[in-house]
Amino acid sequence: MDEKRLEELAAHYDAEDISEAIATKPLERHEPADQVMIVSSIRLPKPTMDRVREVAAAEGVKPTALMRQWIEEQLSRLEDQAPTVDQLESLSLLIHRAVREELEEAGLRGA
Repeated sequence: MDEKRLEELAAHYDAEDISEAIATKPLERHEPADQVMIVSSIRLPKPTMDRVREVAAAEGVKPTALMRQWIEEQLSRLEDQAPTVDQLESLSLLIHRAVREELEEAGLRGA
């Protein structure tokens, strides 16, 4: 929408009383979204935000969409790196054996 059309609409609604139209219009109910989006504010140095804007423009997305994508990618990467229960159990067993061997070599535990 161009600037002239915006000004025309603003002038029209500045002078027009639409309260009756609003009051008589039925309320539209919508199902909640599957995923609620939360607004969060972060402080970034200006050069960092400028760089985000440059990358976003190059990729054809909004800076906020790019930042959300980066956060989601990092969280996914962290989840992929999280050890599984089996890995933790194996690590625990390995540590237990290593400590037992060290104690035995130090003569603090019988073989």
